[in-house]
Amino acid sequence: MLLSLVFSLFYLSLASFAGAATVVYTWDVTWVWANPDGQFWRPVIGINGTWPCPTMEATVGDTVVVNLHNSLGNQSTGLHFHGINQVQTPEMDGPSGATQCPLPPDSTVKYQFVVDNPGTFWCKCAWQYRPDAMT
Repeated sequence: MLLSLVFSLFYLSLASFAGAATVVYTWDVTWVWANPDGQFWRPVIGINGTWPCPTMEATVGDTVVVNLHNSLGNQSTGLHFHGINQVQTPEMDGPSGATQCPLPPDSTVKYQFVVDNPGTFWCKCAWQYRPDAMT
C-alpha cells in the first residue's frame, strides 16, 4: 500500500511537468531610433530592431531560454529579470558586474530559467541603469 502511494505521488509529480514547454527567444540588442517619452527622437536600446521591446510569454513550469546577442557596437549589456525566483540559476539574474559579467559587443549569452510563479514580470537592460534601455 505504501509503495503504491509512493508511485502514485511520483506519477502525479511527473504529470505536472508533462505540459511544460521550452519557450525560446532570440534577441539581437541594437541601437534604434525611438521617442519613448514623447519629447524627442533619439537612439535607444531595442531588440531585433524595434522599440518598445517584445513581450515574453510563458506558463508556470515552462523553461524560458533567451539567446541574447549584443550588436550595440560601443556598449556592453546584459539582462536583469525582475520577479523571477531563479533558485537554480542565480547567475542568470542580477545587474551586470554583480552576478553576471557584462556582455561585450558582438558577443552572445544564453539565459535559461524555469518559470515558477504566475504573474506579470519584466526584464531590462542591466548596464549602467540607462534610462532609455530596453524594458
